[in-house]
Amino acid sequence: MTIEQDSESSDFFKDDFRNTAGPEATPPGDRISIWLAGSIIIFLLLMFVIAGLIVQRVYYKPPVVRTAIERDLLRYKTTIKNNPKDAEAHVGLASIYLEIGQPDKAVKELNTAIKLEPRSWNARFELGMAYDALNKTDEAARQFWQAIAIDPSNEYAFHQLGRLYHKQKQYDRAIQAYKKTLGINPTLADTHYYLGQCYEKTNKKELAKREYKEALKYVDNKYPEAERALKRLELE
Repeated sequence: MTIEQDSESSDFFKDDFRNTAGPEATPPGDRISIWLAGSIIIFLLLMFVIAGLIVQRVYYKPPVVRTAIERDLLRYKTTIKNNPKDAEAHVGLASIYLEIGQPDKAVKELNTAIKLEPRSWNARFELGMAYDALNKTDEAARQFWQAIAIDPSNEYAFHQLGRLYHKQKQYDRAIQAYKKTLGINPTLADTHYYLGQCYEKTNKKELAKREYKEALKYVDNKYPEAERALKRLELE
């Protein structure tokens, strides 16, 4: 008895066998395509990480601190960022701005300091220095007088007030300010020298010589300006 094989059934079982076959039955071409796709994904992820590192390196530049002034500038800015109500930090930052020739920024910081601490001698004094640098002499003088009112025993405000009047050729007022300075601290060589200049400008030559000699007394090294001024007057 001959059994005839049904061709359609045979094809059905062949297809079913392919569908139920394990991974080892996956065609080699398909395995390569999966491996290639995985490699491309890993490559793209690696490139994304590298690009992020490059962007961070290019666009994020941490502050570079080279000098003592830059360190102080960064320190005061950090202090103010952490505590905006620290009046002394604002004064310190202003002093740095004055040192690097930015008096406008100094004025802003000092006005903030005065709002926080109206009786701050340092803020008033530095504000006078800032206005002087901006050639606002009247406002500078007002701030120096404010500093004197807060601390009348501090010679620096009187000295700077004398320098202010001296530059304006208000010699009599400068003399009074310098004398006040020396009444508090008689060892300031520069104040003696500038007072001598004012006496010389007002034809008080003997008093001028005395002050030039005093200037020479309170310096460890030579004071050539005072030496020349004294020699010039002695030769007249």
